[in-house]
Amino acid sequence: MSAPWQPAFDSPSHDLPGTPPCYARYVARQPILDREQRTYAYELLFRSGPEDFFHSDDGDRATLHTIDFSILYGTAELTGGLPAFINCTRKVLLQDVITLLPRDRVVVEVLEDVLADEETLAACDRLRRAGYQIALDDYAPTPNTARFVAFADIVKVDFLGTSSAQQAAIATDMRRRGVRLLAEKVESREQFERALKLGYHYFQGYYFCRPQTLSVQDIAASKLGHLQVLSISSRESYEVGELEKAILHEPSLCYRLLRYLNSAAFGLFPIRSVRHALSMLGQREIRKWIAIVVAISISSGHPGELIRCALTRARFCEVLAELCGVDSTSAFMVGILSLMDAILDRPIEIVIAQLPINADCKAALRAREGPFGGLLRLATGCERGDWPEAADAAAELKLSEEKVWELHRGAWQWAGEILSENPVVQ
Repeated sequence: MSAPWQPAFDSPSHDLPGTPPCYARYVARQPILDREQRTYAYELLFRSGPEDFFHSDDGDRATLHTIDFSILYGTAELTGGLPAFINCTRKVLLQDVITLLPRDRVVVEVLEDVLADEETLAACDRLRRAGYQIALDDYAPTPNTARFVAFADIVKVDFLGTSSAQQAAIATDMRRRGVRLLAEKVESREQFERALKLGYHYFQGYYFCRPQTLSVQDIAASKLGHLQVLSISSRESYEVGELEKAILHEPSLCYRLLRYLNSAAFGLFPIRSVRHALSMLGQREIRKWIAIVVAISISSGHPGELIRCALTRARFCEVLAELCGVDSTSAFMVGILSLMDAILDRPIEIVIAQLPINADCKAALRAREGPFGGLLRLATGCERGDWPEAADAAAELKLSEEKVWELHRGAWQWAGEILSENPVVQ
């Protein structure tokens, strides 16, 4: 099969050249133990890098990063199925952002500097009614914290920042109220034994274990693309088709939407398309999810070749599907997801396991089989310059060589136009 046109790169690995333009995201987890020193839960803490530290005083950003990391990686995967304690600022509480995560896997940790005004108390009431547990961080009895106790399931007491008398008084008060006690910053055997004698239920601190930093490779993101989607979703009313189109133009949003549906405990639904995914969420849930993604899109960058190839595959599979009479939207999704192993630096099997996609999409991604498998084989054959493979795939689809290269050239140009309008950042 002769090639009148082909993309100006060779692709020896992952069907693509060079190193994938992905970047690492970090979160630390610190175990919380019960009275038998068995792990009861983990507290998740955002980290700026592989070192055990967060280089910022922006609590809102730290919380949003932690929530987003939990959506991307999976709360159950981060904690082994145990509860995750996540710090929440006042802003995050008021926006109900934490409800993007499943209530049976998350403990909402209200930070000690959150003002107990009517709006914040109403947010805590909504969370309790929705089935979330609430913990009060660095608790000390004050008129402000007293207003939160009515909503608390757990209070955390800093054993470095309080005296033995204060620790005992808090324990007595909370036992009377039926609130569980967590001793944090426990750094010695003496502190642990004192907390046990006072009736504390849970324990956390360097005496047991320092936070462990975890990382995951995240997809490059389009800042302008995110803002466009946020603008559409923030309208009082919008067309689902318009929002769907904007999301499909940005691979990171497409991936995160699918990943969210799984991690937020919706169950493994056979998602047929982005439109189908959006139909499963109300406008309020869509806005919250998009707000998180936009909040972390804060750096500038340049177009990435990997993202362009993912978009080219998606568009090429889409137009081929229209000609072959199969679902073009699912074909677009297959094209996007077919490069997630390279983008996220994870085996495709792990990517597939984390996404609620249907059996035909999985068959194409795993083995280039099913109604979308031939489309993907043709796309990768064209990219690699593998003319025999491309010719065989084109023959199976009953397409001429000229038509194939015309469509592939158009898909490549389309991807370039999308990226020229939406620079990819890393």
